[in-house]
Amino acid sequence: MKFTLQHVDKNSSARAGELITDHGKIETPIFMPVGTAGSVKGVHFKEVKDDINAQIILGNTYHLYLKPGTQIIEQAGGLHKFIGWGRPILTDSGGYQVYSLTDIRKLKEKEIPASVMHQRIDNNPVFGGTRTDLRVQAKFDEDQVSIPVHGRLTDDDIDLIIDSIKKGW
Repeated sequence: MKFTLQHVDKNSSARAGELITDHGKIETPIFMPVGTAGSVKGVHFKEVKDDINAQIILGNTYHLYLKPGTQIIEQAGGLHKFIGWGRPILTDSGGYQVYSLTDIRKLKEKEIPASVMHQRIDNNPVFGGTRTDLRVQAKFDEDQVSIPVHGRLTDDDIDLIIDSIKKGW
């Protein structure tokens, strides 16, 4: 992945740039449709691509982890192949759910994972913390990941992030 700054406005400090990924070019600033579970609701990918001209979509790690699940996405060859999208994808860290779904999460101050999410279906623990989140996103084979910070990072977490970046995320 490579980012090139194209322009900085001298009056407002607004910036424009170009991000090159394995699945295409993204010109910034950018409108990014949200495909929470791998699809943009109410719109076909043809419309997202041709009419909206979206250069990238966003997927939600937590929701994709729950359904269809990491194993299914990995067996399909990654999120791009699973959903049939040839342009860049960014997956978020799933960290928002740590704050928005307070009724199904438990925070743990001094250990990793720093948070554990529970399914609404059967209340089983399913997702949690920096390590799980990075491993899940690695299996999705997307273009850009959001690094989760669920509490304080340890040296092991920082090493995992650096190792993930070196592997070509």
